[in-house]
Amino acid sequence: MWDAVIAGSGPAGSVAAHVLARKGRQVLLVDVVPRHTIKVGEALPGAALRLLRALSLPVPDGQEPHTPIGGNLSSWGSEDLAATDFFHDPDGRGWRLDRFLFDAELREAATSSGAGFKQARVLEAERESEAWRIKLDNGEIVAARWLIDATGRSSSLARRAGAKWQRDAPLTALFGIGQPQKEFRLNRTMVEAVPQGWWYAGLLPSGSPIVGLHLLPQDAGQFAASSAAWKKAMMETCHISAAFGGVTFNFPLRALDASGGRLSHFTGDGWLACGDAAMSFDPISAQGIVSALHSGMMAGMAIHGILEGDPTALNSYNSRLEDIRRIYLSRCRSIYQSETRWSNNHFWLQLRQPEHLSERSSFRSHTGLVNS
Repeated sequence: MWDAVIAGSGPAGSVAAHVLARKGRQVLLVDVVPRHTIKVGEALPGAALRLLRALSLPVPDGQEPHTPIGGNLSSWGSEDLAATDFFHDPDGRGWRLDRFLFDAELREAATSSGAGFKQARVLEAERESEAWRIKLDNGEIVAARWLIDATGRSSSLARRAGAKWQRDAPLTALFGIGQPQKEFRLNRTMVEAVPQGWWYAGLLPSGSPIVGLHLLPQDAGQFAASSAAWKKAMMETCHISAAFGGVTFNFPLRALDASGGRLSHFTGDGWLACGDAAMSFDPISAQGIVSALHSGMMAGMAIHGILEGDPTALNSYNSRLEDIRRIYLSRCRSIYQSETRWSNNHFWLQLRQPEHLSERSSFRSHTGLVNS
């Protein structure tokens, strides 16, 4: 019997497996590894490097496809473009990740530490006495004392166990991937607020430009259906258009749910959720990957503590996630409320309302756009 089976081998799941395996636990990672595709959400902040080093995990060092990010350029609350230089940050520069490689390296680190890995999906998980009977889509049945949901925003296992998803202010992102431009150089991330939402832009490690519009779901349809409308909106920006106006983008656009949110409860009888399966973040907060790494570490430590007989381990895990959630909500509210130029526009009215980023929001099923 496995001490823990982890569904999902993204950053959170792999780190949880790595931590447990290093503690001598019998842990199994279960996931279907996708083919090499571009994944949105590719920036790793400098603060994450301390965590990776502390866990003896691979750190971007310039020898891999990952590329350094020198800082941010943002037009938020003003038409001016403000620069933030990461070279003066005590944590150092961030990195634009090749997410396929980054995830593969974390998964390999987990297996090198002793974790098992099966390329499969969890079809069913049934609680029997003090253990789980888990059916995989390859026909295998495995048993485990604990089940960790690291399935991303779907939170598929936790929701089957009765947890509900609380979605914050709805946010859709429409991304275009451009053709690589050898003469185009930009080692910073650009963010620009506009009346209907905000834009994000940068260069992937491959050299391909990536540009995304974040807006309300009810406004996304017109841009998703028309490449001309999306391109026109981009050309109406002040700074993004100046930097990326000559880029040829591939269509159709990639659409995803960029809303923040959380589970009604992060743990239950014999299970816990980590990473985006427990909590997701509005990308304006820049918390996604680092929080996934951190919660994966905490999940591994919590399960180890429980198996060691620590009665406080689960409560400590829940409390820490609640603390992270409160800090995130405060930060996100502050960011959106600092943009006052279009205070009567429906996007900014909705995103600036406290009740849309509140623990009092109603719990409901997870809905919205996913990667197309």
